[in-house]
Amino acid sequence: MSIDCERLVREIRGRKANKALLQLPEGLKMQALEIAKALEPSGAEILLSVETCYGACDILDREARSLGCDLIIHVGHSEMLGKTQVPVIYEEYRMAFDPVPLLEKNLKALEPFSKICLLTSLQFLDSLEPARKFLESCGKRVLTGKPKIARYPGQILGCDHSAAKSVEAQCDCFLFLGSGKFHPLGVAQNVEKPVLFLDYENGKLESLEKERFRLMRIRAAQIEKAKEAKKFGIMVSTKQGQGSLAVAEKAKQELEKKGKSAWILTAGEFTPEKILGLKLDCLVDCACPRMAEDTSLFKKPILRPEDVGEL
Repeated sequence: MSIDCERLVREIRGRKANKALLQLPEGLKMQALEIAKALEPSGAEILLSVETCYGACDILDREARSLGCDLIIHVGHSEMLGKTQVPVIYEEYRMAFDPVPLLEKNLKALEPFSKICLLTSLQFLDSLEPARKFLESCGKRVLTGKPKIARYPGQILGCDHSAAKSVEAQCDCFLFLGSGKFHPLGVAQNVEKPVLFLDYENGKLESLEKERFRLMRIRAAQIEKAKEAKKFGIMVSTKQGQGSLAVAEKAKQELEKKGKSAWILTAGEFTPEKILGLKLDCLVDCACPRMAEDTSLFKKPILRPEDVGEL
């Protein structure tokens, strides 16, 4: 187990907590019972949340308070929220991986780029420094941008690509280190410079340019389809770390000026089943910004707030 349960036990004791709510992301649910058991020596009653947890935006603050918890233990993500009603202990989940052998293997593909911005998720954040040293030894200039929401330089969240945007003018390309395309594709949709993905699972370096253009075409098609829509649902999340009611209200005003009917919808998590009976033609995503990619799941166009002006 890579979770430091001994540290968590000490922290729980130090805070004199009587009841704690344990949150884990889906990828760590298989260890959930083991972790909960390992925290019992703290003396606190451990409640295990089985709600889906996508990130630190999912802190169950209100729920913990209603259950009488005086502490939340949030495993797997770095802190991104400000003060919460119930104090939170963040236990980051990182994996050790040496990127140098893969970089050596794929160095030829990096030849066209002299200035490279390194990016990764929290899980592989410890890969950035060895990658930087290796690339600099090969004559590359290496940058790591400062994020607005994420905690560490070079760190990308599903909703925060500012570590890339902050240095885009100074770099030739972005190199994402890690596994899974979710995060690097998010970057590719928010920058104009090439995005390369060093895939730790498959051991290869991949350009995401084709994927970027495919997603751009899908987005353009969604906007065109939405021009014919008459009834819009504007989704606002009630999660503390997601969504903006002010942005939703502005989108509603814009749509009504265009002769559309629009309603603001609220939910902790949006699913197709929750809005099935509303008979809406189109959705506007003012909740998690990555929901705009779920148009096939909801079977109707999903716009970003900035897309409303193009209707």
